[in-house]
Amino acid sequence: MPKSNSDHADAESLALKRFIGQDLIGVLGRLHDDAVMGPWRASHPQDRRGARAFQSALYGDDHAHGHAELCLLIEGRCRFSLAQRGAILESGDLVVCPAGISHAEAFVTRKTDYRLVWWSLNEADPSVHVTRYSGSEGFAFDHRMSLAALPAEPRRRLARLRDWAAADRPPPIDGLREALLTLALALFRRAIDGGNAPMDTREVIVQRAITFVQDHSDRALSLAEVAGEVHVSPNYLTSLFRSVTGKSLGRFISDERMQRASGLLESTELTIKEVAGQLGFADSYTFSRTFKTFSGEAPSRWRETRRV
Repeated sequence: MPKSNSDHADAESLALKRFIGQDLIGVLGRLHDDAVMGPWRASHPQDRRGARAFQSALYGDDHAHGHAELCLLIEGRCRFSLAQRGAILESGDLVVCPAGISHAEAFVTRKTDYRLVWWSLNEADPSVHVTRYSGSEGFAFDHRMSLAALPAEPRRRLARLRDWAAADRPPPIDGLREALLTLALALFRRAIDGGNAPMDTREVIVQRAITFVQDHSDRALSLAEVAGEVHVSPNYLTSLFRSVTGKSLGRFISDERMQRASGLLESTELTIKEVAGQLGFADSYTFSRTFKTFSGEAPSRWRETRRV
């Protein structure tokens, strides 16, 4: 007999409690000075773990946010780039990524599994999301937990993390460990109490991405920009989007742009060049080629057949 939605929700809730109560809290409790890295002098991942070449596996350039993030590797090994300098992280390593500093992650080899916890310190929508990579399944998105609406003490610790991430020196290890454990315990208590309302589901994240793309289909959008809007990394949003919709995010962005182009071609007297310009294309040739891939017809021919 197939599992009901209730059974599925119960299984996810149990997995979340097990993850926070055993895996996350266990790794945070062992956090030590040498494992905490950031852009500070002698504390960069390259300084602690040695310089290694970094090649992005899933998206183009490293990405940055308008808010700080903390990246905790809780299982396996992975490549990590901070400010365009690569290294290989070990389990238990934590990297502080200040606002505006580019960063990215990738597998060491296609068969090397790893799991990461990202602490997004966005003031408007703080969250924790858990992602993983395995050679057999690729990239996956396990959990996303909101850090909004927490009790007073965890909120104070969250504010302290933002201050430390913006500082010009590494955070005090005892204070950092205590702040992260306080937040993890608050999430654990909420999970035990059945407080699922503040937690974003995969579908909610994907829907937010869809809405953003549709609202901005009049211009070129990068995967990094869309991912930044929903506060996850580009590679995981790409994986999550495909798993939920069955379609690649890049194709969806292009198709939405071409849907808007179709409307302009059918309902206005704009020239092909003017339509291309309105949608942010550098030239009409690139636009026409993209539109033909989408519709099977050149823009001029498509317009003619719709106006007969």
